[in-house]
Amino acid sequence: MRRGVQCQHCHMPDREHSWKGIHDPETFRQGITVSTITGRGKGGTVSVRVRVKNTGAGHYLPTTPTPAAWVSITLVDKRGAAIEGAHSEKRIGRHIAYKKGWQEIEDTRIPPGEHLELASAWKNGRVAKATHARVEIRVEPDEYYERFYRRLLRNKSLPANEAAMLREALKRTRDSQYSAQVELIRIR
Repeated sequence: MRRGVQCQHCHMPDREHSWKGIHDPETFRQGITVSTITGRGKGGTVSVRVRVKNTGAGHYLPTTPTPAAWVSITLVDKRGAAIEGAHSEKRIGRHIAYKKGWQEIEDTRIPPGEHLELASAWKNGRVAKATHARVEIRVEPDEYYERFYRRLLRNKSLPANEAAMLREALKRTRDSQYSAQVELIRIR
């Protein structure tokens, strides 16, 4: 607001009542800037640090507890094959659960202008063969609902019509997932 940007500028561009947000990959991409640093140390250690900064959203990213995003790092060899045991990821979001009342498990949302980091280091095994780090930002706009529907479907005594509706709802939550960004970063 201090910059003269209102919610409608991003969520309702050109006065369209489309209410763009986490379900729209381009809107999500406009909210983040990703930077990566890699290094190869003595003894064959490979380290990678990824910083996801909220540079475009005037609110926490993501805002509500329904969506979640993940930043992940996977070391790959010159053929692009993942190196076993050389993977790390971190959830971005407000993780809540209902257990005799609402409980917050973790809040890793990114405030405006702030960032979240994932840093990992690996050594031994095939790590010496790593040439690149595959960095991905994966978004699950309906992540809370996916967990909710899965839990309900564990009830084997559900009437068939209810189970069918829940399976369809679960499919829609899965279909809403996307990769907002995937990059191969050379390890130096």
